[in-house]
Amino acid sequence: MAAPFGVTAASADADTNAAKYYGMWNYDQPNVATLNNVAVLACPDGGGECDQLLPLPLQVPQVGWVVFSPGPNGTVNGHTDQGCTWNFRVHPTGLELSSTTQECFNPAIGHSSNLTKWSVQVKGNRETEQITALSHQPNGAELIGTMKSGSRTKVVGGQDNGKFVKRFLGDYRYNPADRHTLTNVVSTDKGTVYPEQGTVRFSPKPKSRGKINAHTPDGCDWTLSVRGNTAELDPATQTCHTANGDSSLHYWGLVTDDGKHMNGLRAGSTTAPGQPPTNTFLFVGALTRPANN
Repeated sequence: MAAPFGVTAASADADTNAAKYYGMWNYDQPNVATLNNVAVLACPDGGGECDQLLPLPLQVPQVGWVVFSPGPNGTVNGHTDQGCTWNFRVHPTGLELSSTTQECFNPAIGHSSNLTKWSVQVKGNRETEQITALSHQPNGAELIGTMKSGSRTKVVGGQDNGKFVKRFLGDYRYNPADRHTLTNVVSTDKGTVYPEQGTVRFSPKPKSRGKINAHTPDGCDWTLSVRGNTAELDPATQTCHTANGDSSLHYWGLVTDDGKHMNGLRAGSTTAPGQPPTNTFLFVGALTRPANN
């Protein structure tokens, strides 16, 4: 995180009641029809020619959590599951970035971003937000990412996670891949793409409360922790050894509110024998539970 500028020394817990923001907040399941929790990537000039590798404008459903906690000098820090920390000033109407120069390299998406806006409002256990970001692509292109409507639900400590775990259990099949939307299309840092397909079988992790096992089509098994409507890789880096080489994941987040559809974001690498690793990214993952499952 870039050092925040213009941070005030006012108490965050005074009249603005910063404490109501503290804690873990999960994105609700994205809705591509209303664009709630969907970021739209586009060229800064509104055209579609700034990045020939991406079908622009591109809709990217958002998944994962943020933890808000007290920051320095009466501010609030927001630490995301993808490894970035952002600093906010507390206002009577909500949280606003303490500066528009904060930047973070996000390993889950393979590039850095500069947030120029992140507004947060909270009412009880519900949060709403709006985000504008300048995304620095590896090929040198600059994109504007805008999410005009975002919503999250607070993960309340001590709640029964069993009902949330049940939503994930069973078989979920990847929807048909679509290169026009990048849905279930894996991109690599070598400039190649390929479809993600097949069925992921989720089952309880024995003797591990709140954890599940994901058996993927490549024959690998991965451990995820369920917190509310979101399941994420736990531990953060896992490796699977196969006859064709190694497959590693350093981020995999999944969200389901209805137990029928999942949205996901995944990042990792594959290593063939005698070859350097190839980084892989599934930016727009979508799975559906079969009707007979």
